[in-house]
Amino acid sequence: MEHRDRWRDVARSHATTVTGTYDALDVGDTFSTPSREVDEGLVSQLVATGGYTHPLFVDEAYAAASPFGRSPLPGAALLLLMGGLSEQTGRFDRTTVALVGYDRVRFRAPALPGDTVGVELTVVEKQDRGSRGLMTIEMTCTNGRGDTLVEAAALYLFERTQP
Repeated sequence: MEHRDRWRDVARSHATTVTGTYDALDVGDTFSTPSREVDEGLVSQLVATGGYTHPLFVDEAYAAASPFGRSPLPGAALLLLMGGLSEQTGRFDRTTVALVGYDRVRFRAPALPGDTVGVELTVVEKQDRGSRGLMTIEMTCTNGRGDTLVEAAALYLFERTQP
């Protein structure tokens, strides 16, 4: 419960930061997320929650002999973290209806325990749809050394405040 309360407080602190997200952002706007450390516990938790069974994620000896030298965070789990970090920017308010999908997802390097990850987001397209709008945001996740881990384009649906 303590963990849930902490994240509820984070969400509340950002919930009113920006209103009318679609109308407040323009093509070319760039913003960054807070960072988060990927530790062994997080990797284990997300591997278990996701039901991963590949030996790279569940067999320490296998992972140690891999090119990574240990178990990385699964790529889909990193996308999950990227989504959460993106929401912590305060740029996604109650006008956000849905994440419609990801395009051009590319995993460039693994996220490993000990890495600190963050995301840079850039608005690259907006499509007005009357009272709603679609926005494409390019996301680049990097570690503390500046290595690009994931690149993706996310498509979001928003309610408009100024149709």
